[in-house]
Amino acid sequence: MINSFYDLLFILVKNRRTIIWITAGFTVFAMALSLVIPKKYKATATLMPPASQSMSLMSLAFKAGMPSDPEVGGVGFMPGMVTPSDVFAFMLKNGAVTGRVIDQCGLVMHYKKNKQLAKDPGKALYNVNKKLDKATAIKVTDERFITVTVEDKNPDKAAEIANCYGDVLNNIYSGLNMSQGQRAREFIENRVAQEEILLREMEDSLRVFQKRFRTVSITEEMKALIEMSAKIEADIMTKRIELEALKSYNTKDNSQIKILTTEIDKAEQQLNNLMVGGNDKTLFIPFAKAPDIGTELTRRMRDVRIHQEVYALLVEQLEHAKILEAKDTPKIQFLERASPPWKKSWPKRILITCVGLFIGFIISIISIIIIEWWNWYVTDPDNKVKVMNIRNIF
Repeated sequence: MINSFYDLLFILVKNRRTIIWITAGFTVFAMALSLVIPKKYKATATLMPPASQSMSLMSLAFKAGMPSDPEVGGVGFMPGMVTPSDVFAFMLKNGAVTGRVIDQCGLVMHYKKNKQLAKDPGKALYNVNKKLDKATAIKVTDERFITVTVEDKNPDKAAEIANCYGDVLNNIYSGLNMSQGQRAREFIENRVAQEEILLREMEDSLRVFQKRFRTVSITEEMKALIEMSAKIEADIMTKRIELEALKSYNTKDNSQIKILTTEIDKAEQQLNNLMVGGNDKTLFIPFAKAPDIGTELTRRMRDVRIHQEVYALLVEQLEHAKILEAKDTPKIQFLERASPPWKKSWPKRILITCVGLFIGFIISIISIIIIEWWNWYVTDPDNKVKVMNIRNIF
């Protein structure tokens, strides 16, 4: 019976050869196992998301300022905030990206699921996705860079898959961004064509009116009034175009939409004071108080001036949209592309051998303690009778 630490130590020292042999056996087995386990290699690609722009493509075309997003490197980043890096990391785990990676890297055949694909395509793709997900680790670093680590038996394949993640994400994001730029350009292009037609109609109408009533000039006061009212109305029209564009990809609760709506209301009130007069005193006579022919001429000249202002502004915005659409720089850049690793990541032979040695040592000690306890137990006459009874029953 083991009653003290001395008894335990005495038993272990007495059976030291057994402990050494059992420990050595487990150690040799673990070492052999580490040599048999297939080698695996890890390749890591580091991605750098696009630097955040303070304005979207459409708002850039209209020069409408938007709040800036947190940028790479932690600028504007606060704990708990969802950053562009987090969004791109989520996209990398999405089926749209993994599906293309599987196709482009030929992972169905690489993971030996081509026979299963012929019988049950859904199950085969599920198994391939599962293996790829297990072999891939996507993380966002503290500096907001994205690392894609892929583990595979083939070092070249591991590097190919890691790089493919970045290329596929870049293609998907660039496609989305290009389509947005194209929509912005088409939207403004249509408005430019409409304004060009309206401007020609207004100019022709003014020319016909002047010939009919032989009216060419107006007073300096009315000229100033035309210039001021034309600028205000042109500003209202461009803000409405901008508002229409913002509503196409934002909700009504957007702060920029509310600000634009308020600005339009104020400009319309100011324009109304110039047109029909109001409680506020102004330096100009309202259009409503001008002579009839002079009023009509003034209105026609004012309409022409308004559409000239709007047309000039839209042409400038169209150039901005074309520049944005023509941008062909990669949106997702590789800070470091994955290269085939020369050092295996698994198995870790020293670790496996040490674990085998430790397990062998523990098992040998437990085995000796159990054997010693059993030998003591069966030496007692009463216990010996109990053991014999149990043996007879079996």
